Amino acid sequence: MKLGLIMLAAGNSRRFGSNKLLYGIDGMPMYRHILLELKKVKAALEEQGHRCEITVVTQYEEIAQEAEKLGARFLYNLHPDEGISSSLKIGLRFNREMDACLFTVADQPWLRWETVFGLVDVFLGDRKGIACVEHDGKTGNPCVFSKKYYGELMELSGDVGGKRVVVAHRGDVAVMKVEDGREMVDVDFSDGRRRGTVWFVLGLRRGLASKTPEIC
Repeated sequence: MKLGLIMLAAGNSRRFGSNKLLYGIDGMPMYRHILLELKKVKAALEEQGHRCEITVVTQYEEIAQEAEKLGARFLYNLHPDEGISSSLKIGLRFNREMDACLFTVADQPWLRWETVFGLVDVFLGDRKGIACVEHDGKTGNPCVFSKKYYGELMELSGDVGGKRVVVAHRGDVAVMKVEDGREMVDVDFSDGRRRGTVWFVLGLRRGLASKTPEIC
């Protein structure tokens, strides 16, 4: 199978107060955690004979340069204010030849490569057109979409992600349950207090706060 691994990393991080994707967690920028996990997923899938390519969609030069160093393709989103759908469509447009595409966001620093690999395995095994991770009854990122849904994904607009397509085709969705809900949580800063940034990051580890980003 030909599989695109697409990381969306073009958000403006308005609620965070600065570019949260560059925020240091466990000794490296937040986005780099996901990028390194995707490299492990790519290697594991290619060992099984699949063809994979990592694509990073971003507006940030630092992220683009790091993606290139790690052997990933990078694409610039020059209009991130148009919402997450703009990044999704940019990534998909350059992966139209793939049999399926996996989308993930760049601000889930505790997402494990084993979880992403397992999701792809569920997608391949269940033979459904869509696969999502799920924790406590809620689906989230990452998600995999087969080629038959590319047309619908390309019709999305604004700050609307693939969840609209997932909801429209519930009968064609495979689900992989995630035990640790922190893997599905993105790091955010929405309480308006500067000191809240560090508290929130630490709080995620203690199960004190959570937020699930939308693609799915």
